[in-house]
Amino acid sequence: MIDPASIELADFLATWYGPPARNAEDLPDSCNWLPTPLKKWHMLTSRWDKRINFMTKMLAPERIRLADDGTAIFMIDSTGDWRWCFDPLNPDTVFEAGLHEPWEKMTERMSQFLVHSTVREAVYGAGFGMHALSVPDDILRAIIAPMEQVGFDEWNWPEPGYRILMGEGTLAIVAESVPGQPGWDVEIGAFEPSALSKFEDVSGVDWRR
Repeated sequence: MIDPASIELADFLATWYGPPARNAEDLPDSCNWLPTPLKKWHMLTSRWDKRINFMTKMLAPERIRLADDGTAIFMIDSTGDWRWCFDPLNPDTVFEAGLHEPWEKMTERMSQFLVHSTVREAVYGAGFGMHALSVPDDILRAIIAPMEQVGFDEWNWPEPGYRILMGEGTLAIVAESVPGQPGWDVEIGAFEPSALSKFEDVSGVDWRR
């Protein structure tokens, strides 16, 4: 099991998106009230020209507002149906909820949450990737054999119980197939096409790109 605390975001971003294009941009003073890890994340990612989020959207720091319930939404999913917020009185705590649903406190602190989010998004933003649906248990074991699970805490979005794995030049998300379909859905991303060859060699998988 890979400890999420061992993932250095600057190195991770450089590996998956190439070297940064510029120095970090300072945030305006109006953003001083934001959680420190969130401010550092925005400053760090400002160094890259490339897109970092694909399935979610991080609100620009200057657009984050305090709501009537005392929370501040800082990230939403691509459909706007799921949201993540923090409480300024306890800024390292993250909450999640579907639209019009009550907030639920997450077990990940803000710093780990941001690592989790960044790694997860990189699977979908990878330069090369493929996916397979309804993979049986025995074939799944062969697929993930060269990879190691990252010990992230569980999210409810997009579905509970998914796993993130890391391998040599690869990332993967494994989730239970939709209700009524047996097996597992597997999404793999890589920053070099050659890294996918070991998965293509697994028999019995209908890979799609």
